[in-house]
Amino acid sequence: MQSRRKFFKFIKDFFALIFTMQYSSLKAANPRPFHHLEDGTFQNLPGSPSREISKNRSHSNFFLFFYKGIIKKEMFDQKEVPDNIPVSHAISQKEAIKEFNLNKDTTSITWLGHASFLIKIENKHILTDPFLTTTAGPFGIGPKRYIPSGIKIRDLPTINTILISHNHYDHLDTRTLVKIKNKKNITIICPLKLSKLFFTLGFKKVVELDWYENHKIDKINFISVPAYHWSRRLGQKRNTSLWSGYVINFQSKKIYFSGDTAFGTMFNDIGKKLGPFDLTIVSIGAYLPRDMMQSSHCTPEEAVEITSMLGSSNILSMHWGTIRLSAEDPWDPPKKFYIAAKEIGYTEDQIWKLPIGGTKSLV
Repeated sequence: MQSRRKFFKFIKDFFALIFTMQYSSLKAANPRPFHHLEDGTFQNLPGSPSREISKNRSHSNFFLFFYKGIIKKEMFDQKEVPDNIPVSHAISQKEAIKEFNLNKDTTSITWLGHASFLIKIENKHILTDPFLTTTAGPFGIGPKRYIPSGIKIRDLPTINTILISHNHYDHLDTRTLVKIKNKKNITIICPLKLSKLFFTLGFKKVVELDWYENHKIDKINFISVPAYHWSRRLGQKRNTSLWSGYVINFQSKKIYFSGDTAFGTMFNDIGKKLGPFDLTIVSIGAYLPRDMMQSSHCTPEEAVEITSMLGSSNILSMHWGTIRLSAEDPWDPPKKFYIAAKEIGYTEDQIWKLPIGGTKSLV
């Protein structure tokens, strides 16, 4: 009897050892990605700039900032709505709809303002970072648009796919999404740990992607790529959901959409793995003051360097000229972007200039 017990104990210990070895081998072969932290939150890849915390900041500074922004409608001691909006900065809704409908090319890009674009590929329509209402914030509190959406929500064509780069209110506006038609047939593509929000809004098809994962819809392949940024919404812990850029790959063409990002070495890797690109849509605004913004947003000059690292034939700027988020003059980013692009060899035709509401073909 004792020898039998020893035998069964030996068998039990043997299989336990085999299981442990297999588990350890599997764990070693599949380590947790660098951007996944043990507590379930996320972090940026190496090479990202860090935010400098000023010793002069205090709670009183925060409440002063809040008072000026909410009560006085000022940000960084400047009016929330600038006085000097160029006439050429936006076209009328009527003109925007006409221009979009008259464009019969296979691929076109329409700027709706900020980071929201309507991308047409054959007979499919992709909407990026939908913020088409008046205020970027919860409960109607936050920066207000000084240029309306290029095309109103009710006048959009049938949307097939919505790309979400991260959960900040100026990129993920639930009031816009509530008003979007045809929810049951739209595929939402978003970063990790964001899908629950879209299901609560009535969407039925939601795909979460980690960095370098992809999802194909018909002939269009969507690839999530890293960005240097962060995530948070009211009542949430910081970085509980991921943030991303996207590559849209179809036929022989590739479009890169940056979402929000700071500058860093990682863009060389994206360029080597997935480039070159036919069009890069990159954020250029909300970069001052640098100590506050350098870990979240790149300068226009850094944005141009990103396009070079990615190997992009054509470049288009975004994330400017729609709402005030920072201290720079709202009309400086595109000027600096253009000058920097010309200095490294981009031609006039390669530096796309779109008014809000404007449409341009990618041929």
